[in-house]
Amino acid sequence: MALKGLKNVLSDLKKFGKEAEIEIHEITADNATLIAVDAIQKAPVDLGKLRQGIKAIELGKADFKIMANATGLAPYSAYIEFGTGRAVQVPTELKEIAILFKGKGVKEINLQPQPYLYPAFVKGRKKYLQDLKDLLEHLTNKYK
Repeated sequence: MALKGLKNVLSDLKKFGKEAEIEIHEITADNATLIAVDAIQKAPVDLGKLRQGIKAIELGKADFKIMANATGLAPYSAYIEFGTGRAVQVPTELKEIAILFKGKGVKEINLQPQPYLYPAFVKGRKKYLQDLKDLLEHLTNKYK
């Protein structure tokens, strides 16, 4: 899910070298953690397995994935997020991901969606981009 303007901001930041690289990693890690924490707070309370499974996982330098089933204890996490049966509600930008959890139509279980991860992501991506823009402004002013 591309974040409009992110590529340009990162490209401009990388011109500042190692200092910017370190800051980008810290900002990315902090924001990934905040998104995970927000998703945990938004997640419905079940036996605790859903909330326990929400994690920000570092894949590489300044590359994070926020997962709802990181522990493997809540394989139903997507069904809670999107709902089931006729109750399914999937944001357009998540259709490719959500289709992986589409049932075979054998059972009719209409579980109402209780989004927790996507709302946290939408909120977090705005803050992330703003934090990077603030860093760019700071570094630009510092090296004028």
